[in-house]
Amino acid sequence: MTRIDRAYVAVALALLLIGELLGFYMGMTQDMKLRSVHIALVLTGFVTLSLFGFMYRMWPSMKTGALAQAQFWLSVVGALGIAIGTYQYVKSGAIVIVAPASALLIVGTILLLWLFWTRSETV
Repeated sequence: MTRIDRAYVAVALALLLIGELLGFYMGMTQDMKLRSVHIALVLTGFVTLSLFGFMYRMWPSMKTGALAQAQFWLSVVGALGIAIGTYQYVKSGAIVIVAPASALLIVGTILLLWLFWTRSETV
């Protein structure tokens, strides 16, 4: 996945836009019940995934191999799952989605650490 950096930033910007629209809606209606969903979209979605994309841009040697692609999908699915699971938690108190999604993002972050540690050497 040679354009993994761009894919990360594109997903991050989409989640930022969704988070901004949700924040705008909450402000207009003066209803802050979904504040934690807004935070999950912007912090976990935008900030985390953007940083991951920037790391791949800074150290392109991390992009090679199937491990980078697996890391991307684990992290993106994890971040999306955290946002969706946070909504579910706010509405019902259930953690059926947010708990496994958090585990996916943690595994994705561990893989990113591994890729950085083993492939980020400058030549």
